[in-house]
Amino acid sequence: MFNISYPVWDSAMFAYTISAHILLVSLSMGLAITVTIAEFLALKKKDKYYDTLAYKLSKALVIFFAVGTASGTVMAMELFLFWPSFMKLVGEVAMGPFYVEVFSFLLEAIALPMYVYFWKDFKNRWEHWGLSLAVTIGTYLSAFTVTEINAWMNTPNGFDVAKFVSSNGTVITNVNPFAPFITASTAAEELHMSGAVYYAGIAMILGYLIYKYLKTTNMSEKMIYRRGINITAVFMILDIIYLGATGSNELSTLMVIEPIKYTALELDLHATIGTSFATMAPEHIFGVLINHKLAYAPSFPYAQSLLAFPLTFGKGSIPGLIPLTTYKGVTDYGVWPPYVVHDTLDLMVGFGVLMGLYWLYVVVQYFRKKDPLSHRFTLLGGIVVAIMGVFTMEDGWYTAEVGRVPFIIKSPVPGGFVVDGTKYYGTMTIAHAASTSPLVFPLGIAIIIFYLALFPLTFYFAGKVMKLSNVDEDLKLGEDDIKMEDERKARKSVSAKAGMR
Repeated sequence: MFNISYPVWDSAMFAYTISAHILLVSLSMGLAITVTIAEFLALKKKDKYYDTLAYKLSKALVIFFAVGTASGTVMAMELFLFWPSFMKLVGEVAMGPFYVEVFSFLLEAIALPMYVYFWKDFKNRWEHWGLSLAVTIGTYLSAFTVTEINAWMNTPNGFDVAKFVSSNGTVITNVNPFAPFITASTAAEELHMSGAVYYAGIAMILGYLIYKYLKTTNMSEKMIYRRGINITAVFMILDIIYLGATGSNELSTLMVIEPIKYTALELDLHATIGTSFATMAPEHIFGVLINHKLAYAPSFPYAQSLLAFPLTFGKGSIPGLIPLTTYKGVTDYGVWPPYVVHDTLDLMVGFGVLMGLYWLYVVVQYFRKKDPLSHRFTLLGGIVVAIMGVFTMEDGWYTAEVGRVPFIIKSPVPGGFVVDGTKYYGTMTIAHAASTSPLVFPLGIAIIIFYLALFPLTFYFAGKVMKLSNVDEDLKLGEDDIKMEDERKARKSVSAKAGMR
């Protein structure tokens, strides 16, 4: 119909859907934890501005949760239509994390309406805050369990992989449905994922709050947005440090458990079979492959070895793509991931460094007793960093997923495995998993239109809803919440004293 192969179309459509859906997920997670922190600070500090911030952001959270639910339904439908063979294997082996994800969603779906729509009915404000904590846990667990499936796709377990590939994907035996919850790549991937998704979600909130702070002339509103900016800025400062550590750990983990992906990300070819860098591997900056040879790639000598083996001052072997994909003297170039993942990795790291430098500047300004929020340049820089944060998260996801090409499920052991004299570098290819139903083409067009309409309408409506209430009325609600909690504590104190007498 479009002169495009089914695997390419299926991959493009699902990548498009996830790219959109992950924005809704990250924003929901960011809103949930920001609301939780804001209400906690409101009760601890007896600050009506924090309470009002939580109240206003909770309205947006309801909208993004609802839209995210609809988007998740679209994705679930796509999984079965675009990837039938893949979902057959998942259904028999790795459905456990999906079941946990459903219960996490239920926790969020129950706690969120109670938190937002019964705000004024809670006499004990800490019990009300507890509901926000339940929402935060639910949103995180939903993302956590989906990432478990992704980790399983990178290092599959829980079934006999050798028998599966030798039977051309028809025989699934020795199933252990609990194994996919923990794979060789789960820990490193979960640690980095949590920081990346939260960073992007909080970044979007920060950008919105700075925009509103610069735009409004109402001092009460400025006080609300100032508190929101403080919460999100502190979170992002801590998170960028965390991301640096977990990102380095994930690359080090990849080198051991997914060496082919690692060497593709770093463009470490090693032209001679059996050779490896030791204490001297350079770090290639961008570059391309021409006839399977590295070109136009400036390098920093020894840098890669130092980053990979910091505790031994760079002493350690760096694997090579050519030796890893050569079997019986023949190099299988078809299993090489697209070289562009190296460039997207460098872009992700470069943006991460720039964001780190910006936050370092903010911290230095703070310790110099100079209020960062009083400088328009610093605030505009925060908006730029917010945009970079969202782009970097998407870029990181693209790098990780395209780095698995041409496989949708990779090898269970590093470097591939041999069955009956044939070497397999993955368990299931994208071509094997993809649907060949003609329905995928019109459905893909419908999905493109769906998200093109969904996103601007969602963000527009969320902004309108957050402005529905009068700020003075919102602040009055905050005062009432704090007063109610003080009165409850006073009654409890009187009751305790009476009991002692």
